[in-house]
Amino acid sequence: MNLDIFVVFSSLVGLFLLLGAGYAAVKLNAVPSSASPGFSALLLKITLPCTIITSMLRPFDPSFLTDSVVIIAFSTALFLLNSLIAWPLSKLFHVKEGSRGVWSLIATFCNNGFMGFPVAFALFGDEGLALAAMINIPFNLLLYSLGVRLMCRDIPGRDKKKSSLRKVIITPINIAVLLGLLFYLTQVSIPALILTPLQYLSNITTPLSMFVTGMALAAVKIREVLDWDTISLTVVRLLFMPGLAWVMIQFIPFSNPLIPSVALIILAMPAPGISVSLAETYGGNRDLAAKATFLTSLLCILTIPLFAILL
Repeated sequence: MNLDIFVVFSSLVGLFLLLGAGYAAVKLNAVPSSASPGFSALLLKITLPCTIITSMLRPFDPSFLTDSVVIIAFSTALFLLNSLIAWPLSKLFHVKEGSRGVWSLIATFCNNGFMGFPVAFALFGDEGLALAAMINIPFNLLLYSLGVRLMCRDIPGRDKKKSSLRKVIITPINIAVLLGLLFYLTQVSIPALILTPLQYLSNITTPLSMFVTGMALAAVKIREVLDWDTISLTVVRLLFMPGLAWVMIQFIPFSNPLIPSVALIILAMPAPGISVSLAETYGGNRDLAAKATFLTSLLCILTIPLFAILL
């Protein structure tokens, strides 16, 4: 299988340019660092829900439905398994108190959208891209429920009501997932008057997410990126978790070999850029999230081809 290095490299370059824009904006005093919480709220409550809804506005394909259910179930199992072992791993690696929550969240979840989609398309074509999009369903439901609860586990003096299951589940993100799934199953057409602004807002999500990450990086000294917590998290995110998925795949008979291949490549993606906004919103270690996003995004150019070879 030939990996399209150009697609991977282009995605990485785009990612770092967007990070650099946020970094430079703060360093040059074009945007105050105090604006970061507001941008994070805009991202989580408005633009990202629009992205989720528009990503599910696709033609219904009965023959594709079975594969979609299988990859949703399989990816759900992988994310749940990751979440179960992430917290013990954070203790095994002696991650500092106050950082274990963010460490566990990033160890569990990946950047399945911005980088996962173009890589899946390059490797597997249209069908692979559609299957990768299906992983978004359990990803979003679990990231903004289980993931937030993971992150809030060791936040000192946190308001426990903030991480209650009901408030975590009933969020704009999860409501958008349910609405998008409803539109996909019913094939209801959204009028252009509504769809156009939804698409405009959706287009903001990727640059805004990376811009906020860059703003967070502006507060971090680059020489501090290579601390133990960030290095151990990078190893777990890029090697251990996808390696565990690869082992599981060897023992499961899939009728369509594309399903485990897409799932493995998605699990090999770097830290989700949205983790910085989540840390900003819920009081997690934003610096660790920003450093892990930076380092994993830099090194995944080496690890993604490794797992592609194993397919």
